[in-house]
Amino acid sequence: MIYKTSFRIFLVLNLGLSSAFAADYQSPPSIAFDKVFPDVAIKGEHYSVAPSVDTDGFLTRTVIKSEFGEFIALGPGMLEIRLNEIDALAKLKTFEASDEFQRGAKESAQQKMSSLKQIYDKPKEAVAGISEGVSRFFKRSYRATKTGVQTVNDVIHDKTPGSIEGAGANLPGSAQSQALPDSESKYKKAAKASGSTAVNILGFDDSRRKLAKRLGVDPYTTNPVLDEKLDEVTWSIFAGDFGIDLATSLIPGSIVITTSGLVTNWVWDTPPGDLRVKIEQTLLRLGVSQEDIDRLLRHRSYPLSYQAALTAAMEAMDTVERHEDIMPLALSVVTVDQARFVVNSLRMLQRYHETVQPLKEFGVQGTVFAATKNDTLVVAAPVDYVSWTEMLDRFSANDRFSSKPRELHIAGMMSETAADIVRQRGWVIHQDSNLF
Repeated sequence: MIYKTSFRIFLVLNLGLSSAFAADYQSPPSIAFDKVFPDVAIKGEHYSVAPSVDTDGFLTRTVIKSEFGEFIALGPGMLEIRLNEIDALAKLKTFEASDEFQRGAKESAQQKMSSLKQIYDKPKEAVAGISEGVSRFFKRSYRATKTGVQTVNDVIHDKTPGSIEGAGANLPGSAQSQALPDSESKYKKAAKASGSTAVNILGFDDSRRKLAKRLGVDPYTTNPVLDEKLDEVTWSIFAGDFGIDLATSLIPGSIVITTSGLVTNWVWDTPPGDLRVKIEQTLLRLGVSQEDIDRLLRHRSYPLSYQAALTAAMEAMDTVERHEDIMPLALSVVTVDQARFVVNSLRMLQRYHETVQPLKEFGVQGTVFAATKNDTLVVAAPVDYVSWTEMLDRFSANDRFSSKPRELHIAGMMSETAADIVRQRGWVIHQDSNLF
């Protein structure tokens, strides 16, 4: 026993390794639903959830059953988003059954659909004509054409658009991430990635974003059921004898307030080509390389709304140095949930910068953090429930943090064991942080 203890001390002192001998690592528990989400009913008009939720050491995973299918909510704020999407699907279902919709939907959509059908039926010709078609629609948006062509090339050659190897692949949100269906052909994806020239010329994209805004949902949603339904209803409205403004006025506004903060009027009201231009110009001004910007704009784990939110957070902290250091982490995520983790980490740091004290410089050590002007290190973690795990052990004992004052702000809670050990290592912990 003495030998084992001495050997552990030797490893810690001489090899710089962290040690968990103060307490065994914990198996992430299942937690009562009402403890994690005290303000959300277990059963609603269109959904139900289990009375307990699983955790993975950092995030909760809630399975939501509804009349529209089964959905996964992973991480803080995501349950509210998914419930809002279910509410939107219910509203669209009621709208489709209304007399007004039925009358309008009788009009033929064949003429307006023909241009899009050509893209799907003749992908080679469509790919060849992308530059000409998109440039006509986005006269000042070279960015839209460039991103579209890059993404088409990625998709057709089975590449992973935008991604690189790096620490982002180890962030929370990997093992439990809900995979999106891959039912579309790669040529259909290529047509969509290019900006769907024919669709945009017809005004479909503007109509779809207006519909999403009325419902209070992300027009670039990662929910495949809602994504398809937005397309379907917009086409029906677009083909009918009433305009999108009249149609959306017949749909009740969203009654669930989401906490995502990822979608703003900027995303709802700005055409995607113009939004990409704004993202590019802003990141260039912040010192991010053109290569990294190109990768972000075609990264398959970042919907355009996430790209915009990441850029907006960085722009709000434009006086903080080393923005370019964030990009290797951001670009190396492999799931949408990890991308959202990066974005929300930055948004939490933004709130700290605006409401607590100014930040001076960004850094990356497994996740993004920042230093204040008095050299306090600030880590912001958009997590639900943190257990004492090997990953937390290594992170909290890292030499990079050990010599300076340090704060850990988490969106949710920590187990008593995890909190006790992390505090013993000199961290000031803020649970249920108002930064999220």
